[in-house]
Amino acid sequence: MWDDFTVKAAVLGCPIAHSLSPALHRAGYAALGLTEWSYGRFELVADELADFVDGLDEQWRGLSLTMPLKDAALMVADEATVLAVRAGAANTLVRTENGWLADNTDIPGLVAALRPAWRGWTQAAILGAGATARSAVLALDELRVRRLRVYARNLDRAAQLVTWAGTVAPKLTIEIAELSTWTSGDDPVVISTLPGGAADPTGLQPRSGLLFDAVYAGWPTPLAQAAGAAGMEVIGGAELLLAQAALQFELFTGQAPPELAMRAAVAAALSPKIVLIGFMGAGKTTVGRALANRLGMAFVDSDELIEARGRSIPEVFAADGEAGFRALEADVIADLLTGPPAVIALGGGAVSTSAVRELLRGHQVLLLDITLAEALARVGGDEGRPMLARDDLSQVYAARQQLYSDAASAVVDASGDPDLVAEAAFRVIRQSR
Repeated sequence: MWDDFTVKAAVLGCPIAHSLSPALHRAGYAALGLTEWSYGRFELVADELADFVDGLDEQWRGLSLTMPLKDAALMVADEATVLAVRAGAANTLVRTENGWLADNTDIPGLVAALRPAWRGWTQAAILGAGATARSAVLALDELRVRRLRVYARNLDRAAQLVTWAGTVAPKLTIEIAELSTWTSGDDPVVISTLPGGAADPTGLQPRSGLLFDAVYAGWPTPLAQAAGAAGMEVIGGAELLLAQAALQFELFTGQAPPELAMRAAVAAALSPKIVLIGFMGAGKTTVGRALANRLGMAFVDSDELIEARGRSIPEVFAADGEAGFRALEADVIADLLTGPPAVIALGGGAVSTSAVRELLRGHQVLLLDITLAEALARVGGDEGRPMLARDDLSQVYAARQQLYSDAASAVVDASGDPDLVAEAAFRVIRQSR
């Protein structure tokens, strides 16, 4: 697939399957007609970054970096911006005529996300003391905050943050407090850099001001809901995601980012998808098409998308083995689950990949349930199904049934007519909304 494009970019990190960066950048390419551009995702850790970058040819223009690569990016870059050096971290590598330039769009991205609601405050609070908190310190310094309170569980880590801030943002006066006490503070601005559910809003009293929650999935979070109910203006992490991606897009392409198209892509990517899982022969494709028609949604079959990349599934198995096929399958599914709303049918073994199981969280997953005997009766001797050649098929079926059950939000009996199964699935979905 990569050979079809002449200009390349990608997001790197570990884990990376959940990244929405491909959806944003590809939407930008499509809006501007940049048909020669591609944007992928690669999972790698810090020790692998240097070799990966060294192996890139001149077709590569930019890399977006997530954890745990932001520190390592400075080590592999040929040069770095003042901001990246000041932050001690880079989320962007851009190819220039001098090599790779390390930059940081997280900090100006957060400033851009906060500025429309900013009221000239000089006091603020940060929840958490990790890597995102460092970006928040520099963004608040840019917004001319002078008094800062850091609420954290790990006070030693918070102390390290304060020491670092004393060097890069000396105009800030910072104090440390226990995370559990943040709701009783008088801070007019609260920046949460914590994962979803880590900042307990219990006891938050009516107050004005601004809350930024870096979480963008499962929105609104309990923290955002509580802050809104208390009277605060709330900004979600999707605004930061969009702003930093727009800055990267311009660095990579040299063109102004089509922000409306990219914003639409964020909204679509964050929407829950309807996913059909089940053993081979369960009728996921047939039922999926009928269900999508009832819902007025698009239908996508992950196996069909895999084969659209140029090889049949048996050919992939023969050339790359099951491990190679599962990696390719997981990549396709990651794109589908961070793409536009759709009814999505997955291959029977997709849930055997842990990354896929993790990706399914938050989506409406329907298990089309059939017995092994019925599955075999339906598929017969289909040579396009490599699983039929396995001697341990009954054990595979049993193991997958457990995985299906764990991943499913509902179970639909798939033993009947496909239209009746689709109708039953439709009722399940309507009842859950």
